[in-house]
Amino acid sequence: MKLKLIIGVVLILVISLIGISILSKQPETVIDNPDDDGQESPEPSEIPDTEPENTEPETITPADTIIMPERGYLLGVLPIPYDGQDFNEAYQLASESCELVPVWGRPSPYWEKADDLEGQWGQIFVEQYTRGNGMTPLLHFSFIGENFTVSSPEGTEYTLSSPEWRLEYKESVIESVRVCRPAYLSLGNEVNRWYEIHGMDGDNGFSQWISIYEEIYDEVKTLSPETKVFCTFSREIVMENREADLSILEDFNPDKIDVLVLTSYPYSLQGVNTPEDIPRDYYTSIAEYLPGKPVGFSEIAWTSMEAFSGEQAQADFINDVSELTTRLDLEFIMWPWLSDLTVGDTTGLIRREGTEKLGYLAWCGL
Repeated sequence: MKLKLIIGVVLILVISLIGISILSKQPETVIDNPDDDGQESPEPSEIPDTEPENTEPETITPADTIIMPERGYLLGVLPIPYDGQDFNEAYQLASESCELVPVWGRPSPYWEKADDLEGQWGQIFVEQYTRGNGMTPLLHFSFIGENFTVSSPEGTEYTLSSPEWRLEYKESVIESVRVCRPAYLSLGNEVNRWYEIHGMDGDNGFSQWISIYEEIYDEVKTLSPETKVFCTFSREIVMENREADLSILEDFNPDKIDVLVLTSYPYSLQGVNTPEDIPRDYYTSIAEYLPGKPVGFSEIAWTSMEAFSGEQAQADFINDVSELTTRLDLEFIMWPWLSDLTVGDTTGLIRREGTEKLGYLAWCGL
């Protein structure tokens, strides 16, 4: 059976302050000279500001303090409201079971993200709804545009090797970090899907992404050393019903990936129809590419569609996550969205009319 996945989103961000330096001048003075000839002494030249310039690089700290709950890892979800529920209510409900919220902006392209985070949208969705409810934003960026072209302003036709694009993308990330001060930052979403299309070499080759990723990683860490920086990798190629080639993890500098973060929809695989069909080493085998790294799931889900054993299977999968990840140092697990996006969607934990699925009860029990 084939399956396609809907991945949509909305949300988030915040504000930063810029300090103002004040130049002070010495007042002019007249010096009495007992040996003068009665004429007024010349005024000394103005004394220049001798305070040394601050050559230390600018540094900031995340606005959120991460305290691991008793379960040992964080839970997160995109708080999509059900029919009749508003966003404020959806975020309050999510905060009863979750500590993390993915932040994509409106969703915003990279060149608009900092402005959206600093403006009214960020004030409402990041500061009020997310942080105001005790949750932490995970700030997402994506460079993948329509038909696997480079996401960029209309008419630019950039490639991953274009110096202009690389500078714009980097500056957008840095400014967004200044504004949002995130504890978690993803520089690219499901980046290995780009490799599956473009390969490793050429102007749009995956090696170009690795180089700009590692360059941005260094600059973010200089600005905000405590922010955990990564990009996410798709465990499956959903539309092809197969596992993704994640050997490309070996091409990254492991010191520049703070958390190994995956997205996973295992029911999309050929022959996987129930949670019991998932190999027990399905996730631990991938972690072996980056031994010793914490592991996170920015999206992980099982459908409640009857063809895949319905609500009970969704709940069973959630309960099974602890066994599937038992040998991993888990940082966080995030469900894609709280409520079904549409009547026909089966990924959410709550139906469009607001009734809870068995999966929601299992989720709250983690």
